[in-house]
Amino acid sequence: MTPFLTAKLAGQYVAVDAMGLFMSTLQVVLLPVLGGAFLNQYFHSLVKFVSPLMPPIAVGTVAILCGNAIAQSASAILTSGPQVALAAFLLHASGFFFGYVLARMLGIDVASCRTISIEVGMQNSVLGVVLASQHFGSPLAAVPCAVSSVCHSIFGSVLAGIWRHSTPKQMQD
Repeated sequence: MTPFLTAKLAGQYVAVDAMGLFMSTLQVVLLPVLGGAFLNQYFHSLVKFVSPLMPPIAVGTVAILCGNAIAQSASAILTSGPQVALAAFLLHASGFFFGYVLARMLGIDVASCRTISIEVGMQNSVLGVVLASQHFGSPLAAVPCAVSSVCHSIFGSVLAGIWRHSTPKQMQD
Protein backbone atom coordinates (compact mmCIF):
# COMPACT_ATOMS: atom_id res chain seq x y z
CA MET A 1 0.00 0.00 0.00
CA THR A 2 2.85 2.41 0.84
CA PRO A 3 4.37 2.41 -2.68
CA PHE A 4 0.95 3.14 -4.19
CA LEU A 5 0.19 5.95 -1.73
CA THR A 6 3.64 7.46 -2.18
CA ALA A 7 3.26 7.41 -5.95
CA LYS A 8 -0.16 9.06 -5.76
CA LEU A 9 0.53 11.57 -2.99
CA ALA A 10 4.18 12.45 -3.63
CA GLY A 11 4.23 11.83 -7.37
CA GLN A 12 7.12 9.38 -7.08
CA TYR A 13 7.18 5.61 -6.74
CA VAL A 14 9.19 4.36 -3.77
CA ALA A 15 10.01 0.68 -3.59
CA VAL A 16 9.28 -0.78 -0.18
CA ASP A 17 10.60 -4.06 1.15
CA ALA A 18 7.41 -5.26 2.86
CA MET A 19 9.06 -8.29 4.44
CA GLY A 20 11.94 -6.16 5.72
CA LEU A 21 9.51 -3.67 7.28
CA PHE A 22 7.54 -6.54 8.79
CA MET A 23 10.65 -8.16 10.28
CA SER A 24 11.92 -4.82 11.65
CA THR A 25 8.53 -4.16 13.23
CA LEU A 26 8.61 -7.59 14.85
CA GLN A 27 12.09 -6.90 16.19
CA VAL A 28 11.28 -3.40 17.46
CA VAL A 29 7.77 -4.02 18.80
CA LEU A 30 6.74 -7.64 19.23
CA LEU A 31 9.93 -9.23 20.52
CA PRO A 32 10.47 -6.63 23.29
CA VAL A 33 6.84 -6.95 24.38
CA LEU A 34 7.02 -10.74 24.46
CA GLY A 35 10.39 -10.57 26.21
CA GLY A 36 8.99 -8.17 28.80
CA ALA A 37 5.94 -10.36 29.39
CA PHE A 38 8.21 -13.41 29.80
CA LEU A 39 10.49 -11.62 32.24
CA ASN A 40 7.53 -10.26 34.19
CA GLN A 41 5.99 -13.74 34.41
CA TYR A 42 9.08 -15.72 35.37
CA PHE A 43 11.52 -13.17 36.83
CA HIS A 44 9.18 -10.85 38.69
CA SER A 45 11.75 -9.82 41.32
CA LEU A 46 14.21 -8.76 38.60
CA VAL A 47 11.49 -6.77 36.84
CA LYS A 48 10.53 -5.10 40.12
CA PHE A 49 14.19 -4.16 40.66
CA VAL A 50 14.82 -2.70 37.17
CA SER A 51 11.38 -1.10 36.64
CA PRO A 52 12.34 2.25 38.21
CA LEU A 53 15.29 2.45 35.79
CA MET A 54 13.28 1.82 32.63
CA PRO A 55 11.55 5.23 32.14
CA PRO A 56 14.82 7.21 32.09
CA ILE A 57 16.40 4.60 29.82
CA ALA A 58 13.42 4.80 27.45
CA VAL A 59 13.53 8.60 27.39
CA GLY A 60 17.28 8.53 26.73
CA THR A 61 16.89 6.02 23.92
CA VAL A 62 14.15 8.08 22.26
CA ALA A 63 16.25 11.22 22.61
CA ILE A 64 19.26 9.54 21.00
CA LEU A 65 17.27 8.04 18.11
CA CYS A 66 15.37 11.24 17.35
CA GLY A 67 18.38 13.47 17.96
CA ASN A 68 20.38 11.41 15.49
CA ALA A 69 17.69 11.67 12.81
CA ILE A 70 17.34 15.42 13.37
CA ALA A 71 21.10 16.03 13.44
CA GLN A 72 21.63 14.18 10.15
CA SER A 73 19.07 16.41 8.45
CA ALA A 74 19.54 19.73 10.23
CA SER A 75 19.73 21.80 7.04
CA ALA A 76 16.55 20.26 5.61
CA ILE A 77 14.77 20.84 8.91
CA LEU A 78 15.81 24.49 8.93
CA THR A 79 14.36 24.83 5.44
CA SER A 80 11.10 22.93 5.86
CA GLY A 81 10.98 22.59 9.63
CA PRO A 82 8.01 24.87 10.28
CA GLN A 83 5.80 22.89 7.88
CA VAL A 84 6.90 19.55 9.34
CA ALA A 85 6.46 20.83 12.90
CA LEU A 86 3.00 22.22 12.09
CA ALA A 87 1.94 18.93 10.49
CA ALA A 88 3.23 16.96 13.50
CA PHE A 89 1.52 19.35 15.92
CA LEU A 90 -1.81 19.08 14.09
CA LEU A 91 -1.53 15.28 13.89
CA HIS A 92 -0.94 14.89 17.61
CA ALA A 93 -3.33 17.67 18.70
CA SER A 94 -6.11 15.99 16.73
CA GLY A 95 -5.14 12.62 18.23
CA PHE A 96 -5.29 13.95 21.79
CA PHE A 97 -8.52 15.86 21.09
CA PHE A 98 -10.44 13.16 19.23
CA GLY A 99 -9.16 10.41 21.52
CA TYR A 100 -10.73 12.24 24.45
CA VAL A 101 -13.89 13.56 22.77
CA LEU A 102 -14.86 10.32 21.03
CA ALA A 103 -14.27 8.32 24.21
CA ARG A 104 -16.51 10.75 26.14
CA MET A 105 -19.17 10.44 23.42
CA LEU A 106 -19.12 6.69 24.04
CA GLY A 107 -19.87 7.33 27.73
CA ILE A 108 -16.45 6.36 29.06
CA ASP A 109 -15.44 7.88 32.41
CA VAL A 110 -13.16 10.94 32.43
CA ALA A 111 -10.09 9.19 33.83
CA SER A 112 -10.25 6.50 31.13
CA CYS A 113 -10.87 9.16 28.46
CA ARG A 114 -7.70 10.92 29.53
CA THR A 115 -5.78 7.67 29.22
CA ILE A 116 -7.25 7.02 25.77
CA SER A 117 -6.39 10.57 24.72
CA ILE A 118 -2.77 10.11 25.76
CA GLU A 119 -2.58 6.72 24.00
CA VAL A 120 -4.07 8.06 20.76
CA GLY A 121 -2.05 11.29 20.81
CA MET A 122 1.27 9.59 21.55
CA GLN A 123 1.57 7.57 18.35
CA ASN A 124 4.79 5.65 18.06
CA SER A 125 6.91 8.03 16.01
CA VAL A 126 10.09 6.37 17.22
CA LEU A 127 9.07 3.19 15.39
CA GLY A 128 8.80 5.37 12.27
CA VAL A 129 12.31 6.73 12.88
CA VAL A 130 13.73 3.22 13.16
CA LEU A 131 11.88 1.88 10.11
CA ALA A 132 12.66 4.93 7.95
CA SER A 133 16.32 4.87 8.96
CA GLN A 134 16.68 1.17 8.20
CA HIS A 135 14.61 0.84 5.04
CA PHE A 136 14.87 4.11 3.12
CA GLY A 137 18.15 5.37 1.76
CA SER A 138 17.84 9.03 2.64
CA PRO A 139 18.26 10.27 6.20
CA LEU A 140 15.49 12.74 5.34
CA ALA A 141 12.96 9.90 5.49
CA ALA A 142 13.23 9.78 9.28
CA VAL A 143 12.88 13.54 9.83
CA PRO A 144 9.05 13.78 10.00
CA CYS A 145 8.96 10.90 12.48
CA ALA A 146 11.70 12.44 14.61
CA VAL A 147 10.00 15.84 14.66
CA SER A 148 6.70 14.11 15.39
CA SER A 149 8.28 12.25 18.30
CA VAL A 150 9.59 15.46 19.83
CA CYS A 151 6.19 17.11 19.30
CA HIS A 152 4.13 14.33 20.89
CA SER A 153 6.57 13.99 23.77
CA ILE A 154 6.25 17.68 24.63
CA PHE A 155 2.51 17.84 23.99
CA GLY A 156 1.79 14.61 25.91
CA SER A 157 3.97 15.59 28.85
CA VAL A 158 2.27 18.98 29.16
CA LEU A 159 -1.19 17.44 28.92
CA ALA A 160 -0.35 14.71 31.44
CA GLY A 161 1.05 17.36 33.79
CA ILE A 162 -2.11 19.44 33.53
CA TRP A 163 -4.38 16.45 34.05
CA ARG A 164 -2.29 15.20 36.95
CA HIS A 165 -3.26 18.30 38.91
CA SER A 166 -6.97 18.17 38.12
CA THR A 167 -8.94 15.24 39.48
CA PRO A 168 -11.89 14.10 37.33
CA LYS A 169 -15.28 14.81 38.93
CA GLN A 170 -16.18 11.12 39.19
CA MET A 171 -13.07 10.55 41.34
CA GLN A 172 -13.70 13.53 43.62
CA ASP A 173 -16.94 12.11 45.02
